[in-house]
Amino acid sequence: MITCQSHTTILYLIKFDCASKLEKGCDLLMFNTLNKRQQLIRILQLCIILLVFTTLIGCGIFKRDAQQPPANDEAVEPTVVFDPGSFEDPTVCKTCHGDIYKAWEGSMHAYAWTSNFYQHDYQQGNSETNGGTEFFCGACHAPIAARTGLLPPADASKFDEVSHKGVSCDFCHTISDVLATHNMNSVSEPGNTKLGPNGDGQSGYHQIQGSQLYRSAEFCGACHNVDHPTTNVGVITTFDEWQASSYAADGIVCQDCHMTPTPGVAKNPGKAAIMGPNREHVATHYFEGGSTYSFMQQGSDQHAQMASERLKAAATVDLDATRNDKGIELTVNVTNVGAGHNIPTGVSYIRKMWLEVTLSDNKGQIVYRSGHPDDNNFIDPDAVFYRKVFKDASGNLTSKSWLAEGIGYNRTIPPKGTDSEVYQIPVEGNNFNAQVRLMYRSFSQDNMVRVMGEDAPHIDSIEMAKANITIQ
Repeated sequence: MITCQSHTTILYLIKFDCASKLEKGCDLLMFNTLNKRQQLIRILQLCIILLVFTTLIGCGIFKRDAQQPPANDEAVEPTVVFDPGSFEDPTVCKTCHGDIYKAWEGSMHAYAWTSNFYQHDYQQGNSETNGGTEFFCGACHAPIAARTGLLPPADASKFDEVSHKGVSCDFCHTISDVLATHNMNSVSEPGNTKLGPNGDGQSGYHQIQGSQLYRSAEFCGACHNVDHPTTNVGVITTFDEWQASSYAADGIVCQDCHMTPTPGVAKNPGKAAIMGPNREHVATHYFEGGSTYSFMQQGSDQHAQMASERLKAAATVDLDATRNDKGIELTVNVTNVGAGHNIPTGVSYIRKMWLEVTLSDNKGQIVYRSGHPDDNNFIDPDAVFYRKVFKDASGNLTSKSWLAEGIGYNRTIPPKGTDSEVYQIPVEGNNFNAQVRLMYRSFSQDNMVRVMGEDAPHIDSIEMAKANITIQ
């Protein structure tokens, strides 16, 4: 039995040769923004971690013989658990699971490693941290490479074919346990037995085993919570957001909404395999989330449409307006009615959700506006934004997760929660119409320019919700 339980630090951002790094100044993770004293503290933190870690990238990459966790001062020699080729290529699964394969093939799971947007940030982060993000990011986006010793290096020069295919079938369906709901803390057991939520099917190719883990939110939480390895800043907190919600209290888990064909809890009757039994519900594998723009760039049009539908089912906008001696006071209430986690969530430091406000007089002339894009498709910087942005060691705002020393801005809306914003608009007269739209981009224009340069294409905005009010 492969185990990686530990009461010591679980290390996932690593170079193994700390001694040689020390001889060269131990530049394992020295950010340009850190002063010398901060650099020294960070170096010592990382090197101490290197001496006490018991497993690399969660569970499943490394093993040890002892069943009990080592003492905190015990050094454990890392050993790669699985040989290259231990995990099967998803095209093998396509033969019997054609519909599921087709859905997965266009998903962000399939493009987790090869996405141009991911690769740009990954390589930039790896360069700026001198290799520090090889596992911090890479082990979630190329988990098979991480668990077969083909990552690092970050340039994928050692990858076999299946390692390029992101979060694929055999990786997920050979997870036997989740030890902690963050940073890929799951246990892999690749082999002839494939695990899933049922276990009563039949196959002439592999054994089938049912596991309640596949019906749990913890299965998703192992990847969809990410903590920074040295500062412990919550980079991605989707599982935590769900866990604190009424959805968790009511037993509604991630798969109930995200592995269904429509927004919310729904059923998808059919067969999981060509020779399988008819089922009331077969979990879909589109994993569309809200990544509309990425899907369009990949040519995954159906996924993009499904993502748009989910975004439009997530929130409502309600308006109230009063007159005072300063003009019009417009109150905008945005309620998260459809998401079991905060909106936005995930990489909300890259995504943008904001309010677009337009006030027109009785002749249709615009007298006030906020949140509109300019000619270069950048959003009005004074708009009300819903997102999370980090602060670096100098206290500056940054969307670079590898520089996160804390949270610099965080305005997201929890499940069934309402956020209110009051606009004081200095106008005179009567008969105005206010329109407010809740807008969304899965990838901000700022980041698009950073990835593709000044000639980057304009990103489309999705209208999640809209409301109008007439003010006499």
